Amino acid sequence: MARHLSILFRRTFILLAIATCPSFAANPKLIIRNARIMTMAANQREPINGYLAIASDGSIQAVAPGEPPASLHADKIVDAHGDFMIPGFISAHSHLWQAAYRGLAADKTLPGWIDDLYGKHASKASPEDMYWFALLGSLDHLEHGVTTAYNFTYGGRAKTADLNNQFEEAQFRGAQESGIRFVHSYSPDRMSPNITIEQARTRLKTFLDWTAAQPPDSHFLSVMIGGMTAFNNTYQQAVMEAAMMKEFHLGNQTHYIEAPDDQGEQRSKFRWMQESGLLNNQLIFGHFIHADDFILEQTAKVGASMSWNPLSNGRLASGTADIPKYLKMGIRVGMGVDGEASADLADPFENMRTGLYAIHDKYEDATVMSPYQVLWLHTMGSADVLNVKDKLGSLEPGKFADFLLINPKRLGVSLEDPYANLVLIAAERDIDSVYVGGEVMVEHNQLLHHDLDKVQSESDHRVLAQH
Repeated sequence: MARHLSILFRRTFILLAIATCPSFAANPKLIIRNARIMTMAANQREPINGYLAIASDGSIQAVAPGEPPASLHADKIVDAHGDFMIPGFISAHSHLWQAAYRGLAADKTLPGWIDDLYGKHASKASPEDMYWFALLGSLDHLEHGVTTAYNFTYGGRAKTADLNNQFEEAQFRGAQESGIRFVHSYSPDRMSPNITIEQARTRLKTFLDWTAAQPPDSHFLSVMIGGMTAFNNTYQQAVMEAAMMKEFHLGNQTHYIEAPDDQGEQRSKFRWMQESGLLNNQLIFGHFIHADDFILEQTAKVGASMSWNPLSNGRLASGTADIPKYLKMGIRVGMGVDGEASADLADPFENMRTGLYAIHDKYEDATVMSPYQVLWLHTMGSADVLNVKDKLGSLEPGKFADFLLINPKRLGVSLEDPYANLVLIAAERDIDSVYVGGEVMVEHNQLLHHDLDKVQSESDHRVLAQH
């Protein structure tokens, strides 16, 4: 009996060794070698000159300095020729469908811009229009190096719940078919005497059942709620959203105190959020510019977070969020490129620079925020806000292999702080490749799996047909 147990123990030990020892690991499908890797991982600020190995399931198998060991046999090896490698950018706040409506209301602040975009244009769109618009926005994000986006959908303003959900499904399909990773932000009903909480719940449940019936796809990360409490004049909106968050275990991102025009009215609704239970650690405040100290303290206390959108904030003259103060208070911050109708470019490099410069201007201090910090906010910060930091945001084993290869040729020869060169100088044209799950999606500014000209032409045709 003792001998039998000894043999069983030895066999178990050998099996564990095979499962955990790198030399026995399955060979990767792809190795990227000769890269300067900015992992954005904790305690790994110094770039690694080395390689990244990608497993067959699209996850990162190894990140290490130097050359890959001879024992590691990949299906394909790519020489990065010294390119910078960074995690794919994560936009914690996007409206993908707005890519169809660039350049609108250039002389208006948020209220006038909303009237123009929604009143004159979006209200005329069909679900099929929104499919093409969401596909266009997703591809535009990918081309600019955004590999994951939180997508605020246009929920339609139809008279039937079924038709409203057709808008949701169409935009879901547009994002999914692009190859981007996405959080689908569902547009809930607006509470009124004609809408009950149970009706709103039923429509959401129908959509959640529809998403659950779709084939498994790692590009679809989750459903969250696109909150409307700040734009509805009834406490029941907060009650309904809080109840749905709790029942279905959903996050919620709500546009809040964005514009200076109505900041007093919006701040007054913060009590609704507290009393209803809407204010919790799954709530994300979008923009969150004109918060007072009480709101900031309570936000930090419950662990809520915010998305910072410098490009659209500047475009719409909304103001500058005091990000250093928020971070010091313990509020989690991610960054978003917003919609192409308000930011006009889904460009994370421009977004980082615009934000960094605005903060330096606000404080009249160039040390208050660094290039490294703003890059962290657009990668790991956004992953944290969207509750996917275990999957995305940094280049570490076990996470999705979503990354960019950036040609350093234009970034200068003085690299005392390579993060400064990257953040202050790089642009879309410097991106050699965009990978999602170890699959190359963009190469030398060309999408490989979609005809962007065709999608743009179809979207333009549909916008013109609305007139």
